[in-house]
Amino acid sequence: MVKGDCLKGNQCEVHLILDPKLRLLKESDIPDIIEISKTTWGGHDHLPHKIGEWLENPQCHPYVFERDEKVIGVANIRIIDEGKTAWLEGLRVHEDVRQKGLGQKMTNHLVDISKNLDVQRLRLVTSGDNIAPIKLAASIGMKQMLLFQVFWKGYRRKITWRNNSIEVEQIEPEDVPEFLEKHPDLVPLNALVFHWDVFDVTAKKIIDIGKSAKYFAGTNDSGATLTVSGDQPSSYGPEWCFTLYATSPDSFLSGLSKNLEVSQEMGIQNLWCIHSPEFVPLYDSTVWLKRRNHEISLILHERIL
Repeated sequence: MVKGDCLKGNQCEVHLILDPKLRLLKESDIPDIIEISKTTWGGHDHLPHKIGEWLENPQCHPYVFERDEKVIGVANIRIIDEGKTAWLEGLRVHEDVRQKGLGQKMTNHLVDISKNLDVQRLRLVTSGDNIAPIKLAASIGMKQMLLFQVFWKGYRRKITWRNNSIEVEQIEPEDVPEFLEKHPDLVPLNALVFHWDVFDVTAKKIIDIGKSAKYFAGTNDSGATLTVSGDQPSSYGPEWCFTLYATSPDSFLSGLSKNLEVSQEMGIQNLWCIHSPEFVPLYDSTVWLKRRNHEISLILHERIL
């Protein structure tokens, strides 16, 4: 933690913000980053589960701001979409130095670094309920491209509700491109969302994601649905995370039903669903979804370089 006696003095505080040291993330920084995460997302930040990948993945460029040998800010650039996209993620600032311009300073550095990585665009996602990161994205020239809705739902008793308007079954990753060709409007902007990440839909990326996730699909005259689903660690325990693409209310409810069924078979009692906002009204017609643990909107931002 940053030394409190330093932060209480205005002169020291100004010096702290104006003169942090930018450097690459090191494994020894992990305790400081976990400390920062404790005051993010109500203490349920997913960042501690991502740090290992940042350190091991050669496509990741994680940076920290350091002052007095303590990390006070962190963020990562991940190169995705076969080198096309610089994905900006994980921006966190220590609670003692928030609203001091450090997030803006880190973001500006990430943009400058990305320009030297031979990418075509910058992308990131923010919560639609948090004005500060939305303004931060706009300040570096990013435009809002897509909006998603996200809900979390925990349950302890078995939910017997099912909707089989469309028969939804697991399909192999190799079969997903053909399914999408038959339903070209199913995935907006060709943007495949899983967990907090957004990728271009390519056969290679579909297979890569399929190494740790499952695809479920179904179609009939009432619509089509595709979900990208998998278990993810969290402070609540394992979560069944799935992005649900659908072309109609029936296909949305059928895809939702299938993922509820699968999560129960796996003994996972926490659902995390990402979907188009147009299906939010269906919550009230689905008894077990009338009460949800948490929900946010999610915005995809983009800047072409």
